[in-house]
Amino acid sequence: MEEITLKRTVLNVAGICNLKCRHCLAFIPYYKEKWIMSASEAEKLLNMYFQVVDSVDTFTVTGGEPLLNPEVTDILWKVCNYKDKIVKSMDFVTNSSLAFPAGLLDFFEQNRDHCKVILSDYGKSYSVRLKDIIRDLENRNIPYRISEFDGDNLYYGGWIDFTNHDLKWKTIEERDINSKKCIHSTGKYFVINEGCLHRCSRSYWRMKNGIIPYTKGEYVDLMDESVPLEEKRKDLLVMLNSVSSTSCAYCVGLANDVPRVKPAQQLQQEGCR
Repeated sequence: MEEITLKRTVLNVAGICNLKCRHCLAFIPYYKEKWIMSASEAEKLLNMYFQVVDSVDTFTVTGGEPLLNPEVTDILWKVCNYKDKIVKSMDFVTNSSLAFPAGLLDFFEQNRDHCKVILSDYGKSYSVRLKDIIRDLENRNIPYRISEFDGDNLYYGGWIDFTNHDLKWKTIEERDINSKKCIHSTGKYFVINEGCLHRCSRSYWRMKNGIIPYTKGEYVDLMDESVPLEEKRKDLLVMLNSVSSTSCAYCVGLANDVPRVKPAQQLQQEGCR
């Protein structure tokens, strides 16, 4: 079977966040059940992922807010065991609202040649530890980048409102046309949520909430031991070679011509599940 190389995969290690962003790309405020991945779960998941996938350019660890996972440093060390299969970088994304524990800083300092920290800046009201984190990273010469989500020069122009899950494209041709404009589709980005590999977080959300069915060749349950490894690889190749998926029919797409909204608008408590 042909070798499988992905451009980017995002591992969600915390289905919980201390912010309640209305337009969260991962829909974290809207989930009824909150969850946190354990280091032992991550070990099993990563072992299977790197059998299904031969290599990945960028492997990103995030959430939710990953710093709410008390085992996040242990998880990062387990990801680092596969650094020979991570071609470019192992990234870590945070909302910059919580301080980095000393052990986490130690990890990034020891692995600075392989890792990059991405700090989301939601402004002084939300990213309250941004300056402290920058100071700590610079003191240890740890590579980092800031994604500006406050002010006039917003990263990617701001966020997109994906909260409407109505059917938007009635034919496969229509959804293919729109999918070709989507950064996630064209970039062949993938996400891992609760052990399943999806084309994006919208696909995961829509399957989990019964908006679309679980369709073979549109996701891979990495932890399903009843499915042979080669079958999982075949299903991933189908995903890679497909222009669009069922989820794309319900999506505006992450595209340059889609209107942006102000990032990090907070839901009132009653707006969250």
